[in-house]
Amino acid sequence: MKNWQKLIVFLLIIVFFILGFRLGQQVEKTNKKIDFLLSITPTKKPSPTPTLSFTETKINRYVNKINHPKNLEIKQSTNASEIIINLKND
Repeated sequence: MKNWQKLIVFLLIIVFFILGFRLGQQVEKTNKKIDFLLSITPTKKPSPTPTLSFTETKINRYVNKINHPKNLEIKQSTNASEIIINLKND
């Protein structure tokens, strides 16, 4: 190999090394930006907690009292030992 061919190969190796190094720096900057964006978690709005109010109902001599939400209506059948529970339409 002649001296000028060795010089061209050496210069090409240096150019490829510099280009690879610069490309690596750009990739690292992009990775840092992506990591920053991924580290920001969206804030979740808290769901409202439903409020229930309870009331007591006396049914019969066997079941003294039943606690139930106010939006339920409890009725006792007159001729059988049935308890009917309906949803109130407010």
